[in-house]
Order: sequence, then C-alpha cells, then structure tokens
Amino acid sequence: MTLTSYLPVCKPTLGMGDPVEFLTSKATTIDAALADARPVLLRIAARLCATSADAADLVQDTLERAMRVGLPADVKNPRAWLTTMMHNLFIDRCRAAARGPQHEPLDEVHDNITRLDLDHHEPAWTRATIDDVRAALDKINPMFREVYVLHTFEDRSYEEIAAHLKISRVTVGTRLTRARLRLRKVLVERLGLEAKP
Repeated sequence: MTLTSYLPVCKPTLGMGDPVEFLTSKATTIDAALADARPVLLRIAARLCATSADAADLVQDTLERAMRVGLPADVKNPRAWLTTMMHNLFIDRCRAAARGPQHEPLDEVHDNITRLDLDHHEPAWTRATIDDVRAALDKINPMFREVYVLHTFEDRSYEEIAAHLKISRVTVGTRLTRARLRLRKVLVERLGLEAKP
C-alpha cells in the first residue's frame, strides 16, 4: 500500500472560477447561508474527496468553522464565501496529510521488527478471573471491601462513595488503596501468583 492511498485525493477538477450554481445566493444570515449552501458544498466536496465520508467530514468542518466565524457583513455571496472556505480547508488537509508519516506495509523486507514469541507462556497473574477477585474480597476487611466494590463494580466516583458512606474523599482513597493491597496479597496466596516488588 502506498502513501497516496491514505491521503485525500487533491483533484484539480474544480477551479474557483468554474461556472457553477453557487455564484448567486440571497442568504443574509449565517443559518440561512448554511442551509442554502449545504447541498452545493456536498456536491463540490464529493468531487474533491476520495470517499463520501471524507466529503461529509469536509463539509461538516466547513460549516463548523463558518458558525464560529459568523457571516461577515461585507460578504455579498455567502455560497461563494463558504465554498472558498471549504476549498481552503481541503488544501490544508492535503498539506497536513503530505507532511504526515508515511505508511509502509509490513513484509519480509522489515527484518528488524521484533517478532512475537508464540511459545512464550503468559504471566501467572493472567489466570485471575473476576470470580477469583470476588472470592478474594470475602477475605479482606469489610470496611475496605465496601469501598472497593462501590468503586470497581458499581463504578461510583470518590465523591459519591464519600457521600454514601459519610466519610471524607481522602478516606475513600486511603481505603481503596488498602483494599487493593490486601486483595493482591489474598490473590497471590490463593492462586500462587508472583507478587511484584
């Protein structure tokens, strides 16, 4: 696969001076201008971009930028203004893609890449399951277990746990840390896992 397959296609099929239907527009507000110009922008973007997804993204980026900038008072033709803005965005994308890293296929030519050792055994800790963790929770102090369950299994924030248990946020963090240390010790003893230093 070559670099060009990752880049938007910069086709010079549409020049800014080409006679297309965006040359006349009566819209005076940004909302009206966007609604009026969107179908035209989509058609032009489809000619510029390699895929319909790229074209839709280009139009979306153009509309977002136009909403941020607003319709300048001196613009007499909003469609032409939006088309120019989109064309400039497209050129910027082409330049950015050209400056980006080149993608090369991985094949036999790349002999300096470390190969995965398929015969290598996974570390012992990968054998621990959720059921092992739940069973090990019964072996730790209920005060620590409650905080651990609320945070890990119920996905509650420190603030929610503190409010629920009527303790401080710092205490929640302390109990959670102690719960993890005790849980790790129980799992090491239970499953014969090697404890990290």
